[in-house]
Amino acid sequence: MSKIKTAFFCQNCGYESVKWVGQCPSCNQWNTFVEELVQKDNTKTGKNGWKEYADDQPSGKTIALDAIKTSAEVRLVTADVELNRVLGGGIVP
Repeated sequence: MSKIKTAFFCQNCGYESVKWVGQCPSCNQWNTFVEELVQKDNTKTGKNGWKEYADDQPSGKTIALDAIKTSAEVRLVTADVELNRVLGGGIVP
């Protein structure tokens, strides 16, 4: 769950600060800061915070492992046996 973000804005000039200050550094007015809620733009993620799936998969739904479409990939085998093992048989181009 994301944390609620707030910021302080000067009512006189609109200067933004992460914490309350008595005098605005921009317009030098006293006691003009008010706290306001700052919301993030979540266009890249879904409403639950997770990235959306591609069009061929349902978004936000659980799917069975055997329903996932796979294809055999040609792998480039390296000289290092351990590296090939870690990479699942070699490097995928």
